[in-house]
Amino acid sequence: MARPIRPRVKGRLKLGPVMLDQVLASARRLILASFFGLTFLACTMGGGERQVEFAEELYRQGKFLSAIEEYSKVVNYGQRSPLALKAQEQIATIYEQNLKDFSRAIRAYRDLHQRADDKKVKFLARRAIARIYQDQLDSAGLAAEEFQGIIAEFGLTEPDSAEILLTWSKSLMDAGRFKDACEVLGSFRKNFPGNKDGPRALFDEGQALLADRRPDEAKPIFQEIIARFGGQASYSQLVSEAYYGLGNANEMRDDLEAALVAYRQSLSTYPNRDVIELKIRRVEQRKKERRL
Repeated sequence: MARPIRPRVKGRLKLGPVMLDQVLASARRLILASFFGLTFLACTMGGGERQVEFAEELYRQGKFLSAIEEYSKVVNYGQRSPLALKAQEQIATIYEQNLKDFSRAIRAYRDLHQRADDKKVKFLARRAIARIYQDQLDSAGLAAEEFQGIIAEFGLTEPDSAEILLTWSKSLMDAGRFKDACEVLGSFRKNFPGNKDGPRALFDEGQALLADRRPDEAKPIFQEIIARFGGQASYSQLVSEAYYGLGNANEMRDDLEAALVAYRQSLSTYPNRDVIELKIRRVEQRKKERRL
């Protein structure tokens, strides 16, 4: 005989014994999973701190590779956590300063740059890479590329931006890219007009123009330095170097008499008097040969 149809009852859903057990079991599993997840996270964080302490102890003992291994474990656990970033920075520092393995140091700093969200950490990582290229690996071209990347990524808003521009210009000069160096030095003077290194940067721009065989553009720069800073004791050496640069510019322009005047003006305070005397003798010989 067919069962009578029972009307639906509005309101609370009544669960049978089997379904109720299933719901309770699922709830218990969820609670346990959350508990073990939080416990694991807490243990991992605590373990990471202990791992860092262990790595630091190994570092103090001079066991640098073992310290790197322990720091690497912290990085793998934490990925982008502050503790992991600190460990990654330590790895880079050990490779650079203790092991002098500059290729691995660069890779470690690049890893730090990629992991970090903090702008300052990213900036310092890239600056360290540029410094290694320039000071340790004598790779002026690669250093220049890194400095260019720093300015492209961070602009001129960082506190060390003026220093970055000056160091970038030096790497460009060392790489023989004199035209690019002039542009960077011009950018420095435009964006940091009151900087204490401004007078020296102006002189360096004149030197870059000379190296780029552009004496007509270099000459007014040296004249500007002499006009602005002549007679000031604190700038006496810079002025003497400017006279020397002016002499070079005039000699390149084949204005030998003006070159002699400028060289003689630099004699009294130029750091290397022998260089000036040699220049004077050479120009006097050229003048004598021209009269013959």
